[in-house]
Amino acid sequence: MSDKINVLIIDDDRFVQKLISKTLAASGLSTRTADDGESGIAIAQQEQPDLILLDVEMPGINGYEVCDRLRSLPETQDIPVVFLSSHGTLRERLQGYEVGADDYLVKPFEAEHLLARINVLMRYGAERKELSQRYQQAQQTAIIAITGTSELAQAMHFLEKSLSYSNFDEIAQGLFNTTTRFSLECVLLISANDELHWFSSQGSISPLEKELIEMNDKDSRFFDFGARTIINFPQASLLVKNMPLEDMDRYGRLKDLFPILLSAVNTKINVLATQAALTQQNHELLRSFSQIRGSLYHLAKTILVNRDHSNKLLQDLVHDISYDMMRMGLEEDQEEYLLHRIDSAIEEAMQQMDAGQEISEVFYTINHNLKSVISNQESLVQAFISSQASESTEQSEDDSGIELF
Repeated sequence: MSDKINVLIIDDDRFVQKLISKTLAASGLSTRTADDGESGIAIAQQEQPDLILLDVEMPGINGYEVCDRLRSLPETQDIPVVFLSSHGTLRERLQGYEVGADDYLVKPFEAEHLLARINVLMRYGAERKELSQRYQQAQQTAIIAITGTSELAQAMHFLEKSLSYSNFDEIAQGLFNTTTRFSLECVLLISANDELHWFSSQGSISPLEKELIEMNDKDSRFFDFGARTIINFPQASLLVKNMPLEDMDRYGRLKDLFPILLSAVNTKINVLATQAALTQQNHELLRSFSQIRGSLYHLAKTILVNRDHSNKLLQDLVHDISYDMMRMGLEEDQEEYLLHRIDSAIEEAMQQMDAGQEISEVFYTINHNLKSVISNQESLVQAFISSQASESTEQSEDDSGIELF
């Protein structure tokens, strides 16, 4: 880590102060300590550190009150804050997030874990600063663009556009286009194929935001805490970070719209999963058909080759026997007996070869039918892909001219 990172440790336990300071100093970080909340706030205002490690339980004002005051001061409102506590329940994490914390570490913790969290928050802070100005400009542009457009119209527009989305990135971007027009900041979690896919309307997600969404009860449709609301569906969860508490009518309208939006997201995720499964199944069927067709072709070819070879052997055998019998000087009845046995064997062999020809013809018919099935299947898949691409293009072309009521 860079030696320019300054960390303020606010903790009433001197031993903990020294232990953390020694750990951070060994990694090139500079530290400053405070024994209580009031002195910590004063130091933070004066020196404005890059990150604050804040104990929850302290004499005087506790860590939650300290964090709340830091977020209300212009000098410290954007400094990342990591709570240090011996308790780590969901309720306590929610309380920390409610007052503005960026992360929450449960004591005791490993030094490597602390350093990793600091590293993540430094990157998160840098991304947030870099994106803040662009986000504000984009938000202002979006607000101007939707002047006179109702929230319901935006939701219906998203439902129509969602039909053309072909991956999770497009789903998230389309949803955020709608929520940004509502002036909302959101984090989206998509769960699919045993994998978690994270998206943010602001470009970055804090570790605590991820923990809150993952630890939330998925059986509850809505989970409200302060100005934050989590909306849960089987394959998607949305954290709205700035619900309009000052306008309860608009708050109620938005809560009516979110199930519609998330239902469309959830349905599209299932559709994409089904399409992927069908496409994979089609590839496997085509591969199996091709292998069967190849095997049947080689089998039929082998039958024909063996038939020709057997026919030649019989012809050679008849020729050799006839020649040998002339030299043996057999009695007439002996010769007739041997010729009868030879004729019977040759007749039976020819019958067997004729049956082989029938089998070969059957194999040829099966092979031809499989070739037709493969061709038809490939045509269907190509037609499906073309229709999807055409639908997506049409949706994109109609996007700018859609009427919103």
